[in-house]
This record gives sequence, structure tokens and C-alpha cells, in this order.
Amino acid sequence: MDTHLASWRYSYSLMQKFTAIIELMRVDKPIGIYLLLWPALLTLVISTKGDFSLLQLIIVIAGSIIVRSAGCVINDIWDKDIDGNVERTQFRPIPSKRISVNEAWLVFIVLGALSIYLLTLTNINTLLVSTLFAILIVIYPLTKRFFVGPQLFLGITFNPTIIVYAMTEQLGNPSMGYLFFAIACQTIAFDSFYGLCDEKDDRNLRINSTPIWWGKKTLKIIGCLQFVSILLLAKIGFIDELQFIWFISLIVLGVFFLYQQKLASQRKYLEAFKNNHWAHLLILLTAVLCYVG
Repeated sequence: MDTHLASWRYSYSLMQKFTAIIELMRVDKPIGIYLLLWPALLTLVISTKGDFSLLQLIIVIAGSIIVRSAGCVINDIWDKDIDGNVERTQFRPIPSKRISVNEAWLVFIVLGALSIYLLTLTNINTLLVSTLFAILIVIYPLTKRFFVGPQLFLGITFNPTIIVYAMTEQLGNPSMGYLFFAIACQTIAFDSFYGLCDEKDDRNLRINSTPIWWGKKTLKIIGCLQFVSILLLAKIGFIDELQFIWFISLIVLGVFFLYQQKLASQRKYLEAFKNNHWAHLLILLTAVLCYVG
């Protein structure tokens, strides 16, 4: 009887630890994966004009999941003394003592090893570019302590454009710069919506964010960033001579952005943030129709 009880307790403990690791990587909240994966797949489609291999597709999908997970883990490690004081994050695995900092570092190392393996399947340019972005990912969570607009740093850091163009050997493609800044603008915009959720706690903890920096102009600046992203995507449409449906989809994208502004004006910041998943998916599916179809 005691043996069975001990075995049950051990199994239950392992399940709790596994659940905590899943939460640490935010796999249970896939919205963050979507917001990195859809732009990454969009970049793959545009950089190859739809002529990509199955291996490239697998690398982009797996890489997006791994990188986003690693970013969440390192964020929680750096914020271990902050998360417990923020209402939204106080029950995360580290502040709730379900995972130790050393265990979190182990998870991060494993994810890093998986990333390195994926990079061995690409080329030297991808390896070099990815190394630079890996450093930025590790630094990013710390920027809220010393940089007035950490969301700006995020727009550069969690931006798959240059990495994917390197993998597809299209670094000289004229569309790369436009797509990079389009994704950067959208990332800064949606993460600023996310930042509005924590504005009160961030002020109390003296943590920087674009909503605190921009103040009452936050929604207007977000709107400007979204508008610029549409113009940049339109430029790509002209460069690659895309079908009319691409430009129609950009009008629909504008409607999504207006809806997000409405949600934010009603203080539904998290809903506005999550709505970007559908906005990005729209552009991805349209790109598939234009380039692949």
C-alpha cells in the first residue's frame, strides 16, 4: 500500500512539474506563438515567392515555437523578483515556487540546444544572423529596466524577417527591408496594447514601457505604426507585382486595426492584443494565395 502511494505521489509530482514547464514556456497560451509564427511563415512565403521546401517550412515552424518558448523562459528568469508583485504574473511558475530558477535555466539550455540543431540544417548566414538575434533575445527582458521604450527593442528582436531571408538565401531581396519594418511596426503596436494591461503595476515598480512613455498619445501612436505597416506591405505588393487581392486584404487589415483601436478605447487591451492573431493570419493566407496559389 505504501509503495503504491509513494508511486502515485511521485507520478503526481512529475505531472505538476511538467505542467509548470509548459506554463513557463507559455505553450498553454499559444497566442504568443501565433504572433511570431504567422509573420515567420509570411516571410518564408514572400522571400521564396512561394517556392519553399518542406524542410524550410519545418524549420520555420519549429524555430518559431522554440524561440518564443525560450524568450518566455529567459523573461521569467530575469523577472523573478518582479513577477510576484504584478497581478497578471504573480502565479507564474517561478514566483509561485513551482519551478526553481536553476530548473528554468535548464529548460532554457535545452531549448537553446534545439535551436542550434535547427541551425545546423541551414547555412552559415543563418547561423551568424541567428547568433546576433539570440543575444538580443537574452537582453530584451532587461531593457524594461533601463530603456524608455522596450517594445521598440522587441520589434527588432522578435522579428523573423532577416533570419528567414538568410535561410532562403535572399538577403539581397529588396522586399526584405520593407517586410522587416512592417513586422516591427506591428509588433511594437500589439505589444503596446499588451503593455497597457500592466501600466499601473509598471508605474508602481518603475518599469519602462511605451504606454508609460507615450502617455495619452499611446493609442494614436499605435494607430500610426499600424498605418505605416500597411503602407510597407503595399510597397511589397508593388515590388512583387502581386494580385489585386493582396491590396484588398490590406484594406481588411486596416479594418482589423480600427477594431483594435475601438477595443482599446474601451480599455479591452488584452482583447485588442489577441486580435492581432487573426490580422496576421489574414495577411499570411493572402500571401499564400498570391505566391503559391
